[in-house]
Amino acid sequence: MSWRSAIIALAAALAVAGCQVRPLYLDAATGGPLSPTPDLMAIAVDPPRDRTEQVLTNELKFLFRGDGSNVVDPRYRLRFVVDVSDDRLAVELEQDLPAAILVTLNATFILSEIATERTLLTGASTATASYDFSSQRFANVRAEKDARERAARSMAENIATRIAAYFAAKRSDT
Repeated sequence: MSWRSAIIALAAALAVAGCQVRPLYLDAATGGPLSPTPDLMAIAVDPPRDRTEQVLTNELKFLFRGDGSNVVDPRYRLRFVVDVSDDRLAVELEQDLPAAILVTLNATFILSEIATERTLLTGASTATASYDFSSQRFANVRAEKDARERAARSMAENIATRIAAYFAAKRSDT
């Protein structure tokens, strides 16, 4: 190993030493995993307006509290608006029917403190799921419902992770 390689290796080691990679759910006292955190457990999710939002709400409650229950003494409020769109991915030319459909959920969310009504975090999330179009009407209805639910679950994980990252950054600042 030449002295240049040794200097480069030393510089890389020093650069990496400044990085702090930690899990989002880390108990600072024990160094072990902590899930869910007290901050996540104190989030009240606004009531849903339709079936897709119901799936999103239930999944968020489960991710925040581990059991899907309602929060007893909420300190934070999570509001969101979800927009759903369906796009034809491929069209069978002879019948002019879609071969597959892509369901896209777009959500805007706001996390605020209940006591002060101060906005803590805002964001947007997008999730997609596709399904095959069938000649059977009921099969299409069921496939669309399943695709919306899959997209809602994916979106809930995205939103919960972003909120957990916000609280983890807030904990590390103190």
